[in-house]
Amino acid sequence: MPTQPDAVDPRVARTRDAVVAAVRDLVRTAGIEAVTHQRVAEAAGVGRASVYRHWPDRTHLLLDALADLPADPSERPPSGDPVADVVAELTRLQRILNDSPFVPQLAALLSQAEADGEVLALQQRLLTQGTARLRAAVELGVRHGCFPAGVDPGTVVALVAGPLFYRRLLAKEPITDELVTTVVERLVVPGNGPVPAVGERAVPGG
Repeated sequence: MPTQPDAVDPRVARTRDAVVAAVRDLVRTAGIEAVTHQRVAEAAGVGRASVYRHWPDRTHLLLDALADLPADPSERPPSGDPVADVVAELTRLQRILNDSPFVPQLAALLSQAEADGEVLALQQRLLTQGTARLRAAVELGVRHGCFPAGVDPGTVVALVAGPLFYRRLLAKEPITDELVTTVVERLVVPGNGPVPAVGERAVPGG
């Protein structure tokens, strides 16, 4: 992956942006096996030596491009209602896992390279970033009594998000609204009132 000093050089930043865009386009149009240093360099309009200098091996080239995804434009500020925010975050996670063309490839790469310390660190970073808003909503719910006092928020996040990851990445099936509704009914709202809307309707403040 690119080194930190290079990241402040505007020329390197432009090269990186071009390479990342080329990798994503190749994965989207031709599949992950189409990604080679040569093809990426040609598509990005940069020298192959530049690609090799910043990404010496193909695995890290792919991981860096696929993991550094743009922010979800549909994200909205938390509503302050812990249950509604948990449901909204599960719905957002459902959409990302279902719709992103990069999620299955990224998961496969992480699995193949799990012995690599740098890859493991990346995996932890992705997990932390990807579930940060969900964890914040759970922590607020614990403080408000929506979840048992003293429960570990990380455990709650694993319980409510785990079925979505299993369905999409292991079973390789789409995450349905019915699955999210079941998770919400069984794990999120018992004793917390009616079940909030799941799917596109589950947008706080919308």
